[in-house]
Amino acid sequence: MKLQLIHDITVGLDLRGVLPARLLGMTADEVARVTVWEGNRQVQLGQLFEIVLEDERSAGMLRIIGDLSKADNIGAGMEEGKLFVQGKVGHHAGQAMKGGSLYIHGHVGNNLAEAMQGGFIKVLGNVGDRVGAPLPGGKRGMSGGSVFILGSAGNELGHRMRRGTMVVVTDCGDYAGYEMLAGTILVGGKAGAAAGLSMRRGTIVLNGNQATDLLAGFAHATRFRPPMMPLLAKEFARLKVPEVVHLLKPPLYDLYHGDLAQMGRGEILIPA
Repeated sequence: MKLQLIHDITVGLDLRGVLPARLLGMTADEVARVTVWEGNRQVQLGQLFEIVLEDERSAGMLRIIGDLSKADNIGAGMEEGKLFVQGKVGHHAGQAMKGGSLYIHGHVGNNLAEAMQGGFIKVLGNVGDRVGAPLPGGKRGMSGGSVFILGSAGNELGHRMRRGTMVVVTDCGDYAGYEMLAGTILVGGKAGAAAGLSMRRGTIVLNGNQATDLLAGFAHATRFRPPMMPLLAKEFARLKVPEVVHLLKPPLYDLYHGDLAQMGRGEILIPA
């Protein structure tokens, strides 16, 4: 099924609930009558999108095309199916995902993969702040699943992350892995200031940084060949993300433990 935007979005649009599993088996007329919030009023999808039913091979698959930079909560709560978005996307995409796959070909706002529990997200573009962070007022960040950003990311990447894998091909902002409890973050470029601030456990790989970039709360432990790298390579192959395999090339890494200011045993790896 394809939803083609037919006019510009001028006020905030909430697309939570517009999911492959929900629309599966509906006719075009039934999909057109599905309501969403546009600002403070409800509108039907048929007022915003041209709806095209595609062949049976695309069952369980939804494509949304257009500039959705003012549309939030795309893919929120998704549990199954495949959702493809071609165009810019607003905030909270993939919020609380439990399964399925979300592909975005365009830049994304803040809070991607917020409180994500499972599933797969791939972004061909740049992403804003707080990827994988907790819900507003919450304490649990991303606790499962995989996020691949083939561009850059903003501040607080992986805030309070508990599990899962997060990969950024180029740079990220400040406070990557802030209050991280578990999981793996891989940054192909350079991370901003204070990576690993208050982290307790988990692993952050910073391919573009040097030891002098780290906080004083991180102490050098050893130089080694991380056994996790072949495992990540297999996982990337299974998930079909060849664009990130080159990030695993450095053979030797320096391992730093911290944040010792919080009695943490987290890991930051920097190429030797």
